[in-house]
Amino acid sequence: MARKSRKLTELEIQEKKAVVYDTWVYSRISNESDKAEDSIENQIAIAKDYVSGKSDLLFSGTFTDLGYSGTDFDRPDYEKMLSGIQSGEVQCVVVKDLSRLGRTYIEVGELLFDTFPAYGVRFISVNDRYDSFDESAGRQKLLILFKNLVNHMYSKDLGKKIRSSFAVKQQKGELLGSMPPYGYLFTVNGKRKHLEIEPEAAKIVKQIFDLRLQGLSTIKITEYLNANNIPTPGLHYYQIGVLTHEKYAASTVWQNNFIGKLLINEVYTGSQVQGKYDRNGKKYVEKPKSEWIIHKDAHTAIVDETQFEAVQRLIAEAGRKYKKQGNKLDENIFVGKVFCSRCGKAAKREYYRGKNGVKYRFHCRYCDAELRRTMGLETIKPVALESMEAVVTGTIQAQINVCLEIDGLLEKVSRSTVVTHKRHNLIQERDKFIKAGNRAEEMLSAAYAHHLNGVLNGGEFELARTKFEKDKQTAAVSLARVEQELSGYELDEVRKNDYLANFRAFKGFGKLDKAIMDALVLRIDITPLSNEIVVTLNFKDSFDKLEKLMKESGVMTNVC
Repeated sequence: MARKSRKLTELEIQEKKAVVYDTWVYSRISNESDKAEDSIENQIAIAKDYVSGKSDLLFSGTFTDLGYSGTDFDRPDYEKMLSGIQSGEVQCVVVKDLSRLGRTYIEVGELLFDTFPAYGVRFISVNDRYDSFDESAGRQKLLILFKNLVNHMYSKDLGKKIRSSFAVKQQKGELLGSMPPYGYLFTVNGKRKHLEIEPEAAKIVKQIFDLRLQGLSTIKITEYLNANNIPTPGLHYYQIGVLTHEKYAASTVWQNNFIGKLLINEVYTGSQVQGKYDRNGKKYVEKPKSEWIIHKDAHTAIVDETQFEAVQRLIAEAGRKYKKQGNKLDENIFVGKVFCSRCGKAAKREYYRGKNGVKYRFHCRYCDAELRRTMGLETIKPVALESMEAVVTGTIQAQINVCLEIDGLLEKVSRSTVVTHKRHNLIQERDKFIKAGNRAEEMLSAAYAHHLNGVLNGGEFELARTKFEKDKQTAAVSLARVEQELSGYELDEVRKNDYLANFRAFKGFGKLDKAIMDALVLRIDITPLSNEIVVTLNFKDSFDKLEKLMKESGVMTNVC
């Protein structure tokens, strides 16, 4: 038997315990899948059972995405998992099988063979019998790539089959939705669903068409329904048991856009209209009406054809009148930036034509409708465009002034003894972690050489390999942290700070425009009734770093 080196024998004694990895289970299921073996509960159970049988894995929690396709990587818990990996909290990821991670060849491949290795993360697919830290992982790479490709092709094929199946069912007149149109209920005759009238809701639908024929606009109809406390569609269907989630029981209000869509929906004439949209990625695009699938007299009508057509003529006439008024609307430079502080929804820009042309204002249509109803108010004053421009301009100008002041103080910062001392300490830390990483690499190579020469058996080598890879990963994470912190004390790097660079670029601006808004403003919150305007700017993290540096250096103590 070969004699063991004294050094590695001591290592064996010191490292009797193997490194334990903080392990997280990732599970995912799409709305299209109802297979019991792919249920979230079953995925987690299989993964946890595997983890419990491994002494070097410590179960730390789960990430679960329910109702997300494998081709869609915009998943909330998937993003949380990536954040955990980047922070070092997630050291090992376990899935039931590779398809749970995703079904897109390129993205999954990058995750497995680029992202995970870059952060030293161990990946285990239970049903595929794959562990990225096993000695056999290299030999299995081709098989995993092949399975990944199969999952990708399966997803594309499944999508085509589903769309094809839907198209056939639409041609036959089968109903595919899970929720009936307002005014109707689903009934089942054999295996097919049919629409039958729901009396209370149908009465409201008929009233909406009558009000439009009387000349009321969608806004006035909405105000009428809210003023008379008529239950919204969601609340009504909750009250009669069609919807069961408690969120529908909340007090809600009618919205103009719902009324507008209801008034042009041919379903209320007894026609079944399907195939109106094509899916383009995540978006749905309306097809020409000539391509729609329309089945006449498919169910009982709520309004007759004569009344429906009369309403369509009124809507068309209103559209022509709107276009005829002229006055092309100005670009909305605040689009996607303005929100209601009360409910969090996007605020709407509306306009009116005064003596001096078009005027603009912002309000939350959801809260306005609710507040008018609950407080008995006739109107709620919106936020005028001029008021918003003044607040945003003042906020940006104040930050530009701070930016210019910081620019002038950076030379003093670089000569600060506090900053110099901090930079010196960080450089020493950086060198220490570089040496630690190099030493772990050398020890890993030595352990491998000893294993090949018979000094270490398989178990002993695995113990040493696990320790030194963990040491290498720890040194790399610490080094990245120190280098990031050190960059905050290097003058040349500080001058590249996102906050300084972006606000400096708009020094001396005269008028707000889309470029300024996109670059500098994150969001604007407005409060109904009080009309308070709060501006949140971009690059807060970058500004916080500068503020910390200024205060540490002692050259500026009143940054605000």
